[in-house]
Amino acid sequence: MATTSAPTPTAAHTGDGPLPAESRRDAAYKRLAQAAQHMFEPQELQRLAPRVRQDISLAIDEGADKGRIDPIAATEAIAYQFLSRGGKHSRPFITLAAYRALQQSQPNSGNGRPHTFDDSLCSFPDAVKRTAVAVEVFHKASLVHDDIEDDDDYRYGVETVHRRYGMPTAINVGDYLIGLGYRLLSSQASALGAEVVTDILTHAAHAHVRLTEGQGAELVWRDSLDKQLSSADATRIYELKTAPAFEAALFSGLRLAGHVDGSVTAMRQYARNLGVAFQILNDLGDWIGDDHNKLAAGGDVLGGRPTLLWALALERLDPTDRNELLTKADSSGSTSNASLQRVRELYEKVDVFDRAMQLVDEYRRSATEAADAFNPPPLKQLLRYLVEKVLARPESAHK
Repeated sequence: MATTSAPTPTAAHTGDGPLPAESRRDAAYKRLAQAAQHMFEPQELQRLAPRVRQDISLAIDEGADKGRIDPIAATEAIAYQFLSRGGKHSRPFITLAAYRALQQSQPNSGNGRPHTFDDSLCSFPDAVKRTAVAVEVFHKASLVHDDIEDDDDYRYGVETVHRRYGMPTAINVGDYLIGLGYRLLSSQASALGAEVVTDILTHAAHAHVRLTEGQGAELVWRDSLDKQLSSADATRIYELKTAPAFEAALFSGLRLAGHVDGSVTAMRQYARNLGVAFQILNDLGDWIGDDHNKLAAGGDVLGGRPTLLWALALERLDPTDRNELLTKADSSGSTSNASLQRVRELYEKVDVFDRAMQLVDEYRRSATEAADAFNPPPLKQLLRYLVEKVLARPESAHK
């Protein structure tokens, strides 16, 4: 199975007649995305994943001094604050949408007709919603730790957890979120069945290990003196860092709806193409400055992180320019604006941004081809939709 994003947009609908099929489908996906976001609003999050120590949540949300708060309760409060703060919630959307796609294709008991299924959150069992929440909780844990490792200042347009509360507290909050995710999943055994929960937990654990391998490779490269990087190595890091989360989200939704017989390899191939393309787009977005996320342009060069853009430049530049580029890598965060501008000029000199977008298009096509191998049709439609949604083109990096 595979994922894609939104299908090619259709012409605007006019008149009082019914919406075209693609417009109705896109509208349904939009409602489902809103439902996924709603799960992380404080009241619904509290219902699905009740806090153990909620009496101090208001104080921490209003920015109270940690010293005035019960130290045992602080970790939970900060973690829930971060969960409610922002994000696109693509992964829980994938879980809910994959579950719905298979449910739509199953006949109702007794009448042989397809199962009717609306797009509101109330149409999903709580156990399904809690599984989707857990998928996002794992992702959020990785972001807390990633921000520490990259020493980023902002996430979702506000200070990162370690900037606001200190690095030791942030490490602990990330660990808490991992534990919360596994607790949410394991607590659904009575509702979903032990075999289903075991399969999802096993897949989530495998994805977690691969993610840390990719992040570890990035850290080793960042801290090394040799900043040489091939595009093949950069792609491999992306496969490990980014694809497993999409794969785990998709697997969880499908397994919630039934057995995932013989589809794990195809799912992995689809997630690989989706994840690599997504990370390349993230690299391109880094050169724009992302108001939704980390704010600063050129952050990957500032942080000395390996990217496909860097690898493409090294492979295309002449020896003199390549040696100059290698002097610009700096993991101390002290790269000047003039140096960043020079990196941009070197990238543009050998059309790195354009080549990166060409690669995104190639991975997008591969993901779409992988999606077309899936059945039933609602699942195939979802996977094609995800390709366009997740791999939406950024604004131009040529600024």
